[in-house]
Amino acid sequence: MREMEQKGNITYPRPQMELVCVLDEAEQAGHLPETIVEEFTEHPFSMPALWACRDRFYRLDAAARRSHPALPSVFALLAAMEGDLDLAREYVSLLGTTPRHWRMQDLREKDYYRICTELVMPYISDGMFLRIVLFLVKTGMVPVKSLTLSASRPSILNGFRDFTRFGPYLERYKDTISETVHQLYGSVGKNVYEILLAEWCYQNNDCFKALILVTGTIPLIEQESDMRCLFVALALQMRILLMNGQAGTAKPLVEKIRNRIHETGWEELTSSLNALECLAACYDGQQKTIIEWLEKTAPDENGDIYMMDMFAWLVKVRCYLQTGKNMAAYVLVKQLINLLELGKRPMDLCECHMLLAIIYHKAGDTGRMCDELETALALAKRYRYIRLLSDEGSCMVQMLSVYQRERGPDAFTDQIIELAGSVGRYFPNYLKAPAECYETLTATEKKVLRLMALGMSNDEIAEKLGRKVGTVKFHSNSIFRKLRVSNRQQAVNRGETIGLL
Repeated sequence: MREMEQKGNITYPRPQMELVCVLDEAEQAGHLPETIVEEFTEHPFSMPALWACRDRFYRLDAAARRSHPALPSVFALLAAMEGDLDLAREYVSLLGTTPRHWRMQDLREKDYYRICTELVMPYISDGMFLRIVLFLVKTGMVPVKSLTLSASRPSILNGFRDFTRFGPYLERYKDTISETVHQLYGSVGKNVYEILLAEWCYQNNDCFKALILVTGTIPLIEQESDMRCLFVALALQMRILLMNGQAGTAKPLVEKIRNRIHETGWEELTSSLNALECLAACYDGQQKTIIEWLEKTAPDENGDIYMMDMFAWLVKVRCYLQTGKNMAAYVLVKQLINLLELGKRPMDLCECHMLLAIIYHKAGDTGRMCDELETALALAKRYRYIRLLSDEGSCMVQMLSVYQRERGPDAFTDQIIELAGSVGRYFPNYLKAPAECYETLTATEKKVLRLMALGMSNDEIAEKLGRKVGTVKFHSNSIFRKLRVSNRQQAVNRGETIGLL
């Protein structure tokens, strides 16, 4: 668990740039390995800060990387954050082989590091994960200091690990789960169960129960200094209200979260918060906000893809679609699928295949759209991701209508269509590029609009096209109606905005 820690005049976790400077000074002084061990084992640290320091880690030679058991552990975590799970396994292997049965009396320091490292590795099976958790709880080696809660996402159910597989058992084993989580995380774990259940209820379309759970839990979480649980709770509350047409609730909730982040120092949540704000802008059709986020704030896929930013990456795919950058959306979502397939992330994979289906739908490729949708639907049916699909609104309705015609209807897709239709009525322009929000211009109308943009009069356009002036006027009026403007200049401005010029 990461908590604020004070040592002398230093507050931990250190801010990202401060930690970078500390490591740079240590490298110059010749004691970088020792400083890394101190900063990343003896004190709390944030995952974005670890990511920012990775180049300093990579400058250590092979001998230095083995000099303390904490170092292979941290290198394994970095490799997992990069999506290189084979390399992560190699670093874990430096800590030895995990025995089938542990005995407390035989446990060495490197064994403890290996166990705690494997706990957060994406490739670990559910069975191994549960075995590690039970051992740590049974032996009293809790709370686990390095254990992340949500991986900076606005979700615990699909946070550092995808727990949706356990969703059907949450209510049946409430006491066991609550107690185990509390022991693993310490005080911050007290309210995790309620958030997990609320998220599960939301995905199963029990929105009212989810809202009751999360609203009742928020005042309790606000008493804690740890911001991660509160972030998830407020984000879920915002999402529920948003999907019920209350777009006006988004901005005040975002500002509330932002203020709390500033007060508590949980800056690592900022990237996901900015993405959450942009997602709300997508639904509400705030094109300016979307473009600004893409240009100034969104993570850049041309560098290393930081897995802790997965929520932001998935929002970025939607922003590409909303701004008509369908090829960029395709390239990014294919990158994400390649990374996620190795890491036991069914919910993320379902979302990616759904987004890929939307891309094919926009490209008019019905066959591939149906294939991707079939993959997404199979995952959604298995894990009950009802809201994941239905929250895509009108676009999902259109796709499933085609899918049912091609592959046959069923009760599940009927349910998704009904719910998605409701979202679509609230947000008719969600996932529509600017040009898609207006009636399509004919080929002749596009020519007339381009000549308007060159400053030509109706007479000049008529001469250029070999048409009568009256015909040009007819086309001009049709352009004004379709673009919802009243004059030539407005038509040209609108054409530029939506990419027709």
